[in-house]
Amino acid sequence: MKPFVHIVAAVLALGLAGAVQARPFEVPADHTALIRLPGDAAAIVIGNPNVADATLYDARTIFVTGRVFGRTNMIALDDNGRVLYTSDLVVTNSGRGSVQVYRNTERQSYVCAPNCEAVPVIGDTGEWFSGVAGQQADRTSAGGGR
Repeated sequence: MKPFVHIVAAVLALGLAGAVQARPFEVPADHTALIRLPGDAAAIVIGNPNVADATLYDARTIFVTGRVFGRTNMIALDDNGRVLYTSDLVVTNSGRGSVQVYRNTERQSYVCAPNCEAVPVIGDTGEWFSGVAGQQADRTSAGGGR
């Protein structure tokens, strides 16, 4: 059985030759980070676009935006479909200026920069979360955002 494991490992290593396998890439929710590629990319694939989004700025530059806390993956391919870059994407909480208010077991989240404003975060009280998220969605659609 051991020779089979070594053969499978060798085949997988050859299949990823030339691709950069990066350590998990972290980006805070609601922030954008930059990735420079080792070659010219033609396409980017995100495992779960609800967790993170990626935009190919030019052939070697990707902007990654964290949407919600979680983990997904990203793969960048060249014109021939070869993998240039692959990495797990970890969307974290920025923690900058954030405040959580607890009332017994209920939680509400705010970002204070410099004034405090309600920002729904997964784990907040359901009714409060839905109300704030709905208001944000209304504001985004009224402003022509996505």
